[in-house]
Amino acid sequence: GINIARATIGSGERTSFVAITPCRLADSRPAPENVGTRNTPIGPDGTFTLTAHGANGLCTTPIPTGATALSLNVTAVGPTAATYLTIFPAGATLPTTSNLNPTPGQPPVPNAVTVDVNASGQFSIFNKFGSVNVIVDIVGYYEDHNHNDLYYTKAEVDARVSVAASEGGDQFAALAAQTVYRTVSILPPANGTVIVSSSAYIRQIGDGAIVARCSITQNITTDFAALQLVDLSVGNTESEVIGGTRGYDVTDGVMFTVNLVCDVFSGAANLSDSWLTAVYAPS
Repeated sequence: GINIARATIGSGERTSFVAITPCRLADSRPAPENVGTRNTPIGPDGTFTLTAHGANGLCTTPIPTGATALSLNVTAVGPTAATYLTIFPAGATLPTTSNLNPTPGQPPVPNAVTVDVNASGQFSIFNKFGSVNVIVDIVGYYEDHNHNDLYYTKAEVDARVSVAASEGGDQFAALAAQTVYRTVSILPPANGTVIVSSSAYIRQIGDGAIVARCSITQNITTDFAALQLVDLSVGNTESEVIGGTRGYDVTDGVMFTVNLVCDVFSGAANLSDSWLTAVYAPS
């Protein structure tokens, strides 16, 4: 069977997480602890903007420009007043929620934070009251990922699987020696398999016994390796369905043609209402 999974995610949505060896992006404390471009605490109603894309601070393995969000460990150190910190994409509206709530006298307060970054790979840290130092470690990042490399989209399935050809309908013909009664052709859109099915009625003429044969073949003569056989008894005017299925490997862009060849081995019979159908499926 064929199942269709559509999992394309738009730009900016967290889709694929990439864990990294944790690295320190920033430490606003003075030397010798200082990491990054800032060595002073964030003041009241102050904002500290950091760049993640590329190699920054002690993150010497570059964060790719395709990273749309970060998984962080943010630690507040030495607050001078009870305050809160909010981490958000640089340039975006300041959210009304907090990520850390440090108070004076307590030990360093860490918290796991996931934050989107803007197109330049930046995010900001806002402090409400007093002043506070921050330590920012990156533990991973998110990047857009289109799952169509894993699954066919509906359009791709339609284009690749619904390639089919069929020939058949009303028909009444006397069976002759190894005659082509139906032909279909398919141009494969990629390497794969074509499944060919045939069906018809064999109708006995008169009272004599008959043996009728059909085969699905790329030739114009009976293929005895894939033979369909009907054997009707003496003394009754009878009909019987004859049919079969066969698969062929096909090549991208190479026309595939197959025939329904039938004949009567003994006796006399007619062939009626024959069908030949071919359906392409990708490998």
